[in-house]
Amino acid sequence: MDPAIQLDQCLWIQGEYAAKHQPVFRPLEHSLRERGIKRLVLNVSSAVERQSLRDLVWKSDQHVVLLALQPKEFNVLRPILACRKNFSLIPVDWWLAPFWYTQHATFNIFHTYNGIMVRAGRAPFLARDHPPLLSLPYRRNTYEIQCALLRPAALLAAPLLDLYKMWQRSCASWNPKRFLYFPYPIAAEAVPLQVEPLKYDFSNLGAILGPWLMRDPYAPAWLNFANLYADRRRLIDLISQFDARPFKVFGRQKNTWLPWEELTRLVRQSRFMVCTGGLQESSISKYLEYTCLGTPMIGTSLPYEYPWLDECIVSVDPMNITTEELKPKLAEAIERYPAMRQNCLAVRNTLLRLYHPDTLLDMLQEQIEGKPIRPGYLKANHGFTSR
Repeated sequence: MDPAIQLDQCLWIQGEYAAKHQPVFRPLEHSLRERGIKRLVLNVSSAVERQSLRDLVWKSDQHVVLLALQPKEFNVLRPILACRKNFSLIPVDWWLAPFWYTQHATFNIFHTYNGIMVRAGRAPFLARDHPPLLSLPYRRNTYEIQCALLRPAALLAAPLLDLYKMWQRSCASWNPKRFLYFPYPIAAEAVPLQVEPLKYDFSNLGAILGPWLMRDPYAPAWLNFANLYADRRRLIDLISQFDARPFKVFGRQKNTWLPWEELTRLVRQSRFMVCTGGLQESSISKYLEYTCLGTPMIGTSLPYEYPWLDECIVSVDPMNITTEELKPKLAEAIERYPAMRQNCLAVRNTLLRLYHPDTLLDMLQEQIEGKPIRPGYLKANHGFTSR
């Protein structure tokens, strides 16, 4: 390990898109400011800022932490870091990080523990279900249309690309001791408890189309541009069949952008939120947010993380449950709602303490120094630790 790396003394470089459009990072950004940690937001469109960043990085031996970069941002930073290195990597989704970065990072830091399991060769990328071979674009935006058009070619190219990924895995220098766990943080002010009239029985506020380009060698090439949120899409589509027969359903089928205050209000107005980590079983922040807002979930639990989650979610198998099987499951969930809401409220304060960004930064520093992950974050039977 490298106890010489002190997070409070590192230079944090955050992606511009994440800083502007992903509220999940706001609690961490606030803590970095409060702790006096230097944080720069990368502006790839400004040549002046890129040169300024290059001068700053090259004139210092300060360790750099890369937070939530997009592909274009990775491309811009690589010439700056190519010879210097001395950086660690915190991607939004670990399977999107380019191979060069994961190879040369001092630490690969994961928001989701299944990424550590997959990268350590202890679990497959998809442990249960597979996405449909083809998916139509949902919102008809440019990115989704491109992914739908590229999907057939991606399937044809997958055997050759997977051979290349196999070669990458064979020559890569993977050291599980360099895999650190840094869950998504949460802050009390982001999830206020307020009394709202219940308007919906079941609601979905999550994306139902998730296609990506799989850059990591442990992410199979045949999943390029596949819909990894097919489970969430199928579940809300099935539940929506029962809208007004007899349940009230909010499906957000247009998937339009909503301000954070409106999102939290809709959560508080719902008895249950549809929630899955996708077919890849990621520990998305919605699990935390919904629980801390006092709203239980219906969907899938997680294999390794969130040991408290099973008391706050009605588990279903979205890819295999039938319409006939689902309706009594929904009725059972409504009956269990009062008890499950109390389960959420009972664990709220514990979660706000465990997942406070200051707590998580301290735990990350401990892992850098070779200490284990603190209790309360992983299930007892997770079967592997990188510590």
